[in-house]
Amino acid sequence: MLLYISSNKNIGIFDFLTKEKGIIIKKLSGEFYLNKFVIHDMRNLSHYSYVAIDLQAIKDAEQEIIEALRAFKVMYDSRVIIFAEGKSKEENLIKSLVNEKIYNIITANTVAEIKKEILKCISEEGMTYEDYFTRDKNKLSSNVSQYIFKEKDIKIAVAGVSRRCGTTTTAFNLTNYLYRLGAKVSYTEANDNNHLQVIADYYEFIKDSGESLKYKGVEYYPDKQFPNEYNFNVFDIGVLNGNTIPIYKACDVRMLCSGSKPYEITEYKKALESIFELSINTIFNFSQELGRTNLKKLVENENNKAYFTDYSPNLFDGKVNEKIFKEILKDYIIEI
Repeated sequence: MLLYISSNKNIGIFDFLTKEKGIIIKKLSGEFYLNKFVIHDMRNLSHYSYVAIDLQAIKDAEQEIIEALRAFKVMYDSRVIIFAEGKSKEENLIKSLVNEKIYNIITANTVAEIKKEILKCISEEGMTYEDYFTRDKNKLSSNVSQYIFKEKDIKIAVAGVSRRCGTTTTAFNLTNYLYRLGAKVSYTEANDNNHLQVIADYYEFIKDSGESLKYKGVEYYPDKQFPNEYNFNVFDIGVLNGNTIPIYKACDVRMLCSGSKPYEITEYKKALESIFELSINTIFNFSQELGRTNLKKLVENENNKAYFTDYSPNLFDGKVNEKIFKEILKDYIIEI
């Protein structure tokens, strides 16, 4: 069931869902103060799967809208859908909604595009952060770059020389970078840290009917699995050691994460000794600009290419270090 808080102007915008999807819609039309509505009227409406809000019906100030939605999310599990026809993602209110992890925001201004965005919002996964920030690009002309992936099931290993050197962040960022290109991609937690379950609980990943979890278009596997039928499989190896080296060696592309502090370089050299015969890509995370040139000269050779990443606090940011990922995977991706 869907509750639609609507202005008189947009009262019929969701009606097609009843015929096409069999969704029962209850409408409340007019003008509303969302803060008061959430506190006084929502307690008897918690059985709705979706609550759609037409911003043209809301009289609250922007900050009051955010506070009301924040309170609603604490009290109820219904998916919030915001109808914000014609608004730009650069507007303060839209940015604030996204900061609150409300991504089901309809901003289109044509009937066809509005319908398309509504259907995405009520889909199993809903509109994701990645959908929200790439949908404008999808409307561009053929000038937008597209990609062909030369092979299937390319296995990419991401390992670290020690704990807390950015291995999981690098693996997540890489996975989301590939998804942004249009690849079908999976992430596997191929270590015993169990970080994935904590991350999945925090960000409310969707549980698949099978073994995987889904978030922002990417499928995540909590066990040491080699899933099939993907363009790319990213394996978060964790710390490179005797137990993880066999998986590392079995992959087509290998990345080794390290810091650049003296004690981290010591750990890095030890790790290299165990994989000296392999072709790898060294990823130096959290490295200052000073000294990068000398460090690169020190470690690079025919089998080892060195890269220095920019700081990436967001696990799902596939863009911040895309130039590095593009260079590492240039043999597998064709831009057209």
